Amino acid sequence: MTAVTDFMQETATPINPAMASRVQTLDGGRLMVRGGQRVLGAALILAAVGLWIMPGAEFSNDVMLMKLVLSLTAASIGIMLTQQAKTPPAPEVEIDTVRQEIRLVRRTGRQLECVEKCKFVDLNCAEVHGSYVTLWVKDNVMLAEVAMTNPQVRRSLMAGLANAGKL
Repeated sequence: MTAVTDFMQETATPINPAMASRVQTLDGGRLMVRGGQRVLGAALILAAVGLWIMPGAEFSNDVMLMKLVLSLTAASIGIMLTQQAKTPPAPEVEIDTVRQEIRLVRRTGRQLECVEKCKFVDLNCAEVHGSYVTLWVKDNVMLAEVAMTNPQVRRSLMAGLANAGKL
């Protein structure tokens, strides 16, 4: 006996600005925080280096130990801040027609993190424009825009959305 699932995975495509402009607005909050983290991290790294090359520094044993601890702490915090300021990878769209749900999954290294999950019946609507399918959740918020290249995958998704009454 063989068990076969009708599971498919498509990658997320960039948001079409003409369709998304009416519902999505971008504030620069996350961008500003990440930029601030990078600047602060670089400043801490430069301060750790500058602590040792500053002219007129005293080289007694107790001051050297304090400078060593302070520079190692500042450098490690600076490196952590600059590494944390990276932009997270874009989520992938997984469409499961057996369970009739859509999942946004972000890959972080070897782990998969489910960002959002939505059943077909919980969608507000789905729009089809050529080979693109745009999925909307409640309050007219766009969940995903997927480019369907495989005709069999597209037929299966259209049948699932039609059964849920979302087309």
